Amino acid sequence: MTRQIPAADADLDALLMAHADGQLSPEEAAEVEARLEQDPDARATLSAWCMQGAAIRAAADALDTAPPSLRTAALERELARALQRQGWRARLMGPMMGAGLRRIAAGVVLFAAGWGAHWIHDAATTPYPGYVAEGLGAHQVFANDLLRPVEFTAEATEGALDWVAAKLDRKLSHPSLAPLGLELVGTRMLGTREGPMAQFIYEDADGHRMSLILAPHPENMPAAPLRMARWGEDRVGYWRDTQLDYAVVAQTSDMQIQAVAEEVARLLGPG
Repeated sequence: MTRQIPAADADLDALLMAHADGQLSPEEAAEVEARLEQDPDARATLSAWCMQGAAIRAAADALDTAPPSLRTAALERELARALQRQGWRARLMGPMMGAGLRRIAAGVVLFAAGWGAHWIHDAATTPYPGYVAEGLGAHQVFANDLLRPVEFTAEATEGALDWVAAKLDRKLSHPSLAPLGLELVGTRMLGTREGPMAQFIYEDADGHRMSLILAPHPENMPAAPLRMARWGEDRVGYWRDTQLDYAVVAQTSDMQIQAVAEEVARLLGPG
């Protein structure tokens, strides 16, 4: 007897997690795959969990001999909090508690809050904002997808901009980066644990792609200046104003990230 595809987010999350772990019967897996064909947000969620699981396993293997210390104990506590926020605590409590959790804490604490085990940041503040982690994940999943990187092509984005703005509950103008040599590939809307998020994907003359991430700015958060981070070969610049939170992700230089951030701030910033 197969399980019914649930409508509730929590139940669907559990089913997607089981699918990612290969725990569903062939009939159940086929039913989930059919749902994924019609649900881009569910596809993104499943891809995120698959990437998270692979990165956690890789970090655990790499840090297998790491000795316990006050530092790793502190990271263990932070990791536990991050995993609880991301819905992974129940999966890791059994096999990775104690020494196993200490083993991966040093390398995975920043990843567990979002998407990577190797962030380098120009300041000591952690964890990174959730929208930045979600944006990096979206870039990894969609930016270089040759089949369907976006929901709205460049031509369709202008007509969809009012719909995107309504989803974000913010006014938007067209974020054209053509003066910087970046042509718009298109746009997609994503649902995250923190709310709606828009991803604009651009491409330069050499075919390299960049993602601009926009998320509604929380009312209780202050604005924040541009900060830089790195995950693998990707550079990330992120900042906040009083209306929107922004992130720019690409395999590029800090100088280009800053130039893009300045142009985006000019186009989309308040006043």
